[in-house]
Amino acid sequence: MSALISIQAIDALLPQTQCGKCGHPGCKPYAEGIANGEAINKCPPGGTATIHALARLLQVPELPLELPEVPPQIALIREAECIGCTKCIQACPVDAIVGAAKLMHTVITAECTGCELCVAPCPVDCIDILPLAGREADQQRARADQFRSRHEAHLARLERDEARRKAERAARTPAVSAATPTAQPAASTDDSYKRLKIEAAMAKVVLAKAEKQLAQRGNAELQRQVDELRQAAERAQQALEQATPPAPAVPTAGIAALKQAKIQFALRRAELDKATRQGADDATLQALRAHLEAAAQALHAAEEASGKPLPDLVRTDKQPVDHKLRELKTEHAYARAELQRLERRLSANPEAAPADSLQQARQRLANAERQLHDYQQS
Repeated sequence: MSALISIQAIDALLPQTQCGKCGHPGCKPYAEGIANGEAINKCPPGGTATIHALARLLQVPELPLELPEVPPQIALIREAECIGCTKCIQACPVDAIVGAAKLMHTVITAECTGCELCVAPCPVDCIDILPLAGREADQQRARADQFRSRHEAHLARLERDEARRKAERAARTPAVSAATPTAQPAASTDDSYKRLKIEAAMAKVVLAKAEKQLAQRGNAELQRQVDELRQAAERAQQALEQATPPAPAVPTAGIAALKQAKIQFALRRAELDKATRQGADDATLQALRAHLEAAAQALHAAEEASGKPLPDLVRTDKQPVDHKLRELKTEHAYARAELQRLERRLSANPEAAPADSLQQARQRLANAERQLHDYQQS
């Protein structure tokens, strides 16, 4: 059997979760490692069944799993708590999460491999990992080829995006070199310091993520990566500290007055919003509206006096937030999450909670669904 066929045959036996728990960035790299002599017992999602299949294919002894077995599972985003940061979308190796910046995200259940890579980056911890059993577990295992195809498409998209970014940077290079000699040194110094600052910050972020992964599933390969990333972050920080920061811009009197006018306008608007939410009387609201109008006029005057070009505003009509609907949706999400957590606990240990707790959780969810439905229909 050739090396290529061996790698393909090995990869065909892996679950294609692309979770990285084996220490590799995906199932295909782990298959390449196995073909080069790496141990066959590093795939927790595959479990003992995968070890048995690999041992039979390669004619090697079976080994006990290096890490605890991970059963079939999927991710679920508690949508009412999602802030639309897109970090989980960027982490998903099969593009199974859809959404946009500052908008709710959701998981495509049929495409989710249960890799858990979306959990750690989430800044508000609104992603649950739910176990699958029976028919659902079998269906997920049967979608290994589908997961492989989606991961390959994901990698191809990343390569295209990187090639496009390189082309855009190359296209901008002539414009930079054509700048006047007198303006170039200052701009170059400022740009260099900004670049070093961004590189230092990104190095810290990458190191923090790697340290999280090391704490969750430590192994020698991850430890080596963390050590290298820590050294890179230290070098980036040292380069930033040795660089000369650009001189701070001194704001003119007009710009300072404009900034103060913006602050006053924001404060007046916040006061009016708060009073409206608290149900203040008409006289109070009328006075606050007058203050807000005066602050808006002062802001316009400060903008004209500052000499700063006015922004090209595009105004859109937005529907006001329905606070009652938000409260009902939040209660519905919490009730559903509570019931799911309780069902998982009781399935693992029937004595983990009182007997009537499951019924109470179901009743809470039913009440929340009814109230939300009645309100939306009213």
